[in-house]
Amino acid sequence: MSTPLAHGPFLDNAYVPLEGRAVDDVTDPSDGSVVGRVGRATPDDARAAIDSAARAQSGWEAIGAAARAKILLRAADLLRARADELARLVTREMGKVLYESRAEVEGAAENFEYYAAFARTLTGEEVAGLPRGQTMRLIWVPRGVVVGITPWNFPAATVTRKIAPALLGGNTMVLKPSSNTPLSAYLIAEVLREAGLPPGVLNVLAGPGGKLGPALLQHPKCSTVTLTGSTASGVEVLKAAAPGVVKCLLELGGKAPVLVHRDADLDWAARATVWARFWNAGQACIAAERCYVDGTVASAFQEKLVSLVRRLRVGPGLAPGVDLGPLYSRRARDAVAEDVGKAVRDGASVAVGGKAPSGPSFEHGAFYLPTVLGDVTDDNPVAREEVFGPVLPLLTYRDWDEAIARANESRYGLSSYVFTRDLSLAEKAIREIRFGETYVNRVGPESPQGYHAGFRQSGLGGEGTVWGVRDYLQLKTVYVDWSEPHAADYFLPYPG
Repeated sequence: MSTPLAHGPFLDNAYVPLEGRAVDDVTDPSDGSVVGRVGRATPDDARAAIDSAARAQSGWEAIGAAARAKILLRAADLLRARADELARLVTREMGKVLYESRAEVEGAAENFEYYAAFARTLTGEEVAGLPRGQTMRLIWVPRGVVVGITPWNFPAATVTRKIAPALLGGNTMVLKPSSNTPLSAYLIAEVLREAGLPPGVLNVLAGPGGKLGPALLQHPKCSTVTLTGSTASGVEVLKAAAPGVVKCLLELGGKAPVLVHRDADLDWAARATVWARFWNAGQACIAAERCYVDGTVASAFQEKLVSLVRRLRVGPGLAPGVDLGPLYSRRARDAVAEDVGKAVRDGASVAVGGKAPSGPSFEHGAFYLPTVLGDVTDDNPVAREEVFGPVLPLLTYRDWDEAIARANESRYGLSSYVFTRDLSLAEKAIREIRFGETYVNRVGPESPQGYHAGFRQSGLGGEGTVWGVRDYLQLKTVYVDWSEPHAADYFLPYPG
């Protein structure tokens, strides 16, 4: 095993020494081994990082979007050059299988490329029809210093999905990655430094959000915060940001429904649902969280689903031939086990899984078997509350209107899935399911060419498309009068 990495905060393109700091271990959830040691940032570090980003912002804005895009493009190339290193690091600190980590790293590089393409396409407006000599323009300007707070479940892709549009727009950023998975963020910061990012444009701090969050968000130079996390975390961010009226971009929890009509290709729907639920060991906001199946085909669908799930292989993320790695921590594994226990006590039956795997290779890890639950009703907590792990409840319905109505009975509204061959039924679901994304006869992950945003308690703002770039910009109106002599009839004293 390689020597564990050791990092202090990344400030002004350099690591702050670890001496005198509390140090947190970053551990591999497959066996508990130490992957790295990270110096815990303090509120004073948070304030210094914001000050540094504020000093760097004007110069970063001044070079123009095209120059900023070139740095992002160089970073994409450099990230690919270190792709295997980063993918293995993602797997070791988070647990996902290496195949998925490699795909995530490629997505992280593509985020840099995608947002760089907006450098020459962002436009404002000029208002026509004004009196001669007057102009009115609407122009997009940077918001200033952005605080980015990223989760542990996609520690590379979510980082670049926030960094790229914010920096392309001329903002600077202070990034606080999850304390469970900070090492990937530090490697990405190194890549951007090598690509030519000036000091202070991106600073990275690892540490407890409860202490760093208020220091970051209540700093007078913080203009915007972007968070991907739980709805509970989003509420805390809103509270911390409120005194300064800081703009909040929040991607929060989900409880994605899957609707399977009796005319669907059941083999395909079962395969797609298995992937949508169990990729990343079920730890994704867009993961399929509850599956509504037409009662006339429910038995056949469940049989196909269970057959596929039984074939899934569980093990360490770096082991060959593995489909599901561990959950990100033993605490998370225990929470999933508790959710399944509650569901069974409320009447659900375990069709497959429902426990942690046994054996010496699983003894020290955070593993849980992929699980399908039958006999689930709408009032069962497993059908209502987000379960961040490999558990899929099955429910039945009688008609399409009922299925749509029950899917909408959720405080969440991020992603949804529909399987049918009937165009009219698909269009009905597309228009009536109140979720930010609907996938028809396919699954995710989401594309940056789509606007990834949630309804209700799934968030505010979104990511992807030009709208995701504009979320990091401020629209400013400019009024000019070039006519001379200047004259107007609305100044005091008013005309008699």
